[in-house]
Amino acid sequence: MEPYPQPAPADDDFAASRALFQTMTARLGEAEMMVGTQAELEDYLTVCGRELKRQLMQDQMDARARREERLAALAGADGVVRRRVEPDHRRLLATTVGPVEISRLAYRAPKVSNLHPADAQLALPAGRYSYPLRRLAVHEVAAGALRAAGTALERTTGQKIGTQQLMEIAVGAARDIRTFYQDAACTPVPGVGLLVLSVDCTGVNMIPAALREAPTAKAEAPDRPSAQLASRERAGRCRMACVSALYDAEPAERGAADVLPATATERESRRKGPTAVGRRLDASLEHSVAPMVTALFDQAERRDPDHRRRWIVLVDGANHQLDCIAKEAAARGVNVDIIVDFVHVLEYLWKAADDLHATQPARTAFVQHTARALLEGHAPQVIADLRHHLRTRDHSGLPSPGLQRCADYLTAKQPFLGYDLALGLGWPIATGVIEGSCRYLVKDRLDVTGARWSLAGAEAVLLLRTVIANGDFEAYWKYHLQREHQRTHASRYQHEYAPAA
Repeated sequence: MEPYPQPAPADDDFAASRALFQTMTARLGEAEMMVGTQAELEDYLTVCGRELKRQLMQDQMDARARREERLAALAGADGVVRRRVEPDHRRLLATTVGPVEISRLAYRAPKVSNLHPADAQLALPAGRYSYPLRRLAVHEVAAGALRAAGTALERTTGQKIGTQQLMEIAVGAARDIRTFYQDAACTPVPGVGLLVLSVDCTGVNMIPAALREAPTAKAEAPDRPSAQLASRERAGRCRMACVSALYDAEPAERGAADVLPATATERESRRKGPTAVGRRLDASLEHSVAPMVTALFDQAERRDPDHRRRWIVLVDGANHQLDCIAKEAAARGVNVDIIVDFVHVLEYLWKAADDLHATQPARTAFVQHTARALLEGHAPQVIADLRHHLRTRDHSGLPSPGLQRCADYLTAKQPFLGYDLALGLGWPIATGVIEGSCRYLVKDRLDVTGARWSLAGAEAVLLLRTVIANGDFEAYWKYHLQREHQRTHASRYQHEYAPAA
């Protein structure tokens, strides 16, 4: 078969770009520009420079379209061979330098969709926005409100993207994060260092359809107006985001005086606690605590597949979290040492102090003394003293809700209050890493005033903030583009095609 005739190459594919550049240089040499300020010059070059780059891209796309080789036939993944070829099928693409129009050949057959092999060669996205523009949008959406993200993009690229389109871009960009971490290889960390696991939950305001349980009809439509309408609407609007953290730490031996020094001498001689390194975060609104704990243990086993290291689990004492951790550890045959966050214990001690003492100095002294006793391993005696205070106040008829809660909490968590052993072995005893992660990943972005989230949008933003915080975004984006190319292009063709002879 005779080859299809190919168009002759143009004498100058970039004539339009050169003409624009010459116009710019001529403008720069004019008397008006020569007496202008540097700021005016920079603004001119920013706007015109972007247009020059856009024209260069347009010229290059047009040159590639003129050189595209025409195939005799092309078979799609549906098994249909497309023999009809139509030139000059165009599509618009919004880029970081402006909109460009891409022309390519379309391979057609009755009752099936067209194929555009040039799109696969260019690795074009399925939608209107280019991947570099989407990448910028992802960082802006992950960092702040959608309107602010749109304004920032328009200011830096000249492209105006609506808030709904920005959220769609974020959802699409986050679709491969879970798979990325499942496929990512993790090198085991040798040595005798600690492997620390931590998990916590925090609430996010959601739209009614995104709640785990649909609100009742009465909550959705109150019978009559109420002065407490706002409070009634707020109740039950939250969905819990589960955040987990995994990191390595070298043991750092300490004592009670290093955590709560009582004198100037103790303060001057304080020793630092373990330092978190190799931190890896995970977060989800879609998945509950149980699957998130399973994923956390999966990551831990990747770092220590033979269970040779000491596994420390730091939690705030939530019973469901403790049950999931114990169940997961038993199923994997791994020994874990669970420590309840000491800061949470201090919060309960302050509630007890509010009931027991009328003045702030007395409350401070009570918390200082009681907390030191817990750090020194005297939890049974502390609980007994609290119960004694509680009985005394009950006989006097004095209300003691804070004291009651503190005594009940310490009694229930007593097996996980071995702070003297933990400090002596150099273990961490506070959940600062996971608390800070919850604040940064969730609260700083999803808990903005007045925001109510859909599940898909909130999950996407949370995952994107997580992969950015882990320092994995560059590797993830390459992985995501490979997956997108497979979905958008490679999966549409029956086999690799070659140009016709």
